[in-house]
Amino acid sequence: MTPEEFLEIILTKFPNVEGEIRENKLPHPRKRVWINVERENFKDLMKLIKEIDPKAQFSIIIARDGGDYLEAKYHLELFYEQTPSISLTVGTKCPKDDPKLPTVTDVFPSALPYEREVQEFLGLFFEGIPDPRKLFLPEDFPEGVYPLRKDEKGISSGMVKNAGHPYKMKKEG
Repeated sequence: MTPEEFLEIILTKFPNVEGEIRENKLPHPRKRVWINVERENFKDLMKLIKEIDPKAQFSIIIARDGGDYLEAKYHLELFYEQTPSISLTVGTKCPKDDPKLPTVTDVFPSALPYEREVQEFLGLFFEGIPDPRKLFLPEDFPEGVYPLRKDEKGISSGMVKNAGHPYKMKKEG
């Protein structure tokens, strides 16, 4: 299946989805499919991707604070046994005052540690996640503080610990 054929299937089933194909120039020319979907259709789109390619490989979630919204971009590889495979990025977002997305761990089980990481660092919560425990931050880390947020819920300088890092942190004041 070509990237163009794949994108045509997606746009036929989800006409409100934004999709495009971009080509990486370096180091190796390669096409990548980019899709943006509303959170209401996100899980159904991910299920369709798995139906199209049952061997689709989940890679990583890149998430960010976009100011008044939180965004998650899921990176996947489809038809990896063909050359070239299809590189896919599926993005969705939600408002900060309702920071929830559905989990896709039932579709792509390997997404679990990445969803957990996004929850604890950005406060973007995944409804139905089977294991919501913290992954990196200590258990006594304050609730409601998200280190990668740009707003008041981000980590304060007073919370920064050196943790044995070879470079000394300067104290304020």
